[in-house]
Amino acid sequence: VAGSKDCMDVRLGFRQQWTGFEGAPTTGWASLHGTIRPKGKPFQANKHGIGMFVEADQAGNWGYTRFLLAYAYHIQMSKDYYMSMGLFAGVQQMKFDVGEAFLSQFNDPALDGKATALVYPEITPGIWMYGRRAWGGIALHNALGNKIADIGLDSRLSRHFMLSTGYRFPVGRKMSFTPSTLVKVAGGSPLAVDLNAMLEWNKVIGIGAGYRNGDAVTLMMKVGFLKFFQLGYSYDITTSRLRYGGANTHEVILAITPCDKDNTNKRMISCPAFD
Repeated sequence: VAGSKDCMDVRLGFRQQWTGFEGAPTTGWASLHGTIRPKGKPFQANKHGIGMFVEADQAGNWGYTRFLLAYAYHIQMSKDYYMSMGLFAGVQQMKFDVGEAFLSQFNDPALDGKATALVYPEITPGIWMYGRRAWGGIALHNALGNKIADIGLDSRLSRHFMLSTGYRFPVGRKMSFTPSTLVKVAGGSPLAVDLNAMLEWNKVIGIGAGYRNGDAVTLMMKVGFLKFFQLGYSYDITTSRLRYGGANTHEVILAITPCDKDNTNKRMISCPAFD
């Protein structure tokens, strides 16, 4: 969520999915966002968030690249809570490497005379509510439901509703326990639910675990270093039938966040989902 932290936030990520399978998906991404406050306003006041997101994904012969700009307006609802309304908007390029494709017949009607790359717009609106300990929000991915008519057979991108909630419980003076949930709903696909929990010490070291229904168990950890840096790692242990092919998943995220880690200014409200 652009502007959900009161400093510049930079993140880099890489995901290797289903290791052991030829042509398994690999994804790399980068994000940047920050906050703009109107001049003359007090520290706690309505604010603007701006940002950008770049992602590249390759799965076998298929690949896509996304470039999105983000904007969010954060409204202070009370002393301890903000509500934000925002939008991701940009373009996505989808491509298919025909030269590497294995065709059962020379003139495949799904590919004959078709383009191998397609660029189309992408819009994702969302609403987010957050405070120092709690958050919740909903977003609609692929809101336009673009029709894909120039690569292969005609089809449409499915719209995805995503609901996220979580709460950080203090455990003593320096520890916290944070359960969270992510629910994904897409047309033609079963309901996907992620249940996660993270135990943190002093916002420096964290270990956690998660479960994705019918798919995987996740082990997570994160470590803060050099004051403004944080490295996160997750390992998915596949529980579906894909596990017989050794289809586990690795993901690494590096965050650079020059925020006030000690929160010496107690008026600052930062969403705990992105700490």
